[in-house]
Amino acid sequence: MSGDLTAKAAAATPGIDGLPPELRRWAVAAIFTALALASLDTAIANIALPAIAADLHVSPADVVWVVNVYQIALVATLLPLGALGEIVGHERIYIGGLLLFTLASLGCALAWSLPSLLTARTLQGLGASGIMSVNAALVRFVYPTRMLGRGFGHNALVVGTAFTFGPTIASGILALGPWPWLFAINLPFGVLAVWIGLKTLPHTPRATHCNALLLGERMPTHRIVRARERSNGGIALNQPIRHSIGS
Repeated sequence: MSGDLTAKAAAATPGIDGLPPELRRWAVAAIFTALALASLDTAIANIALPAIAADLHVSPADVVWVVNVYQIALVATLLPLGALGEIVGHERIYIGGLLLFTLASLGCALAWSLPSLLTARTLQGLGASGIMSVNAALVRFVYPTRMLGRGFGHNALVVGTAFTFGPTIASGILALGPWPWLFAINLPFGVLAVWIGLKTLPHTPRATHCNALLLGERMPTHRIVRARERSNGGIALNQPIRHSIGS
């Protein structure tokens, strides 16, 4: 971990391709641990629905929202958080999402009623969205170009394994303890992944189009049009382009 600052500086410098091997292992461990947690929580809650309904004294029709709110929060914010990661940095969205996911897991484990559990699950889904929305982008910056195929293959393997063994893991946990343990088990892994991520994840480059948009707010309209015409070879974008055969 002593070379974490060097890794971040190297990743932010043009011409550097991926992280050094010794730091790449730690960064990959943090990324895939968080991805496994977010994927597992999509599957394991299904197994616990009967136990949750009996413990909180709610109907099966109501308890199914424990799964629904997580998936709705995840899917609804996936693209916005991915776009935000291009503006503020993918590693910030990842760390923030993982931290929210871990704290929300604690809230799920301590939930005393269905509304409190649904609130915690909604926040947990938002945190999982922060993890999944920038996961592939971080893999792209952690692995060198020649190993990108391997990185994305490992990424798909983690997701597939988590969904496959999720019900089995949930059944094993429920055989040993009550349903809050399903969420409490995320806490040590989440804290460890946050700590490793803060030490090893690279600072990814920010998108250039955001700076252009911010500058555009203060730039007169005619200057924006002229700048666009210059960038398009003198063709005005607001005028139709006529094509003729043989011209």
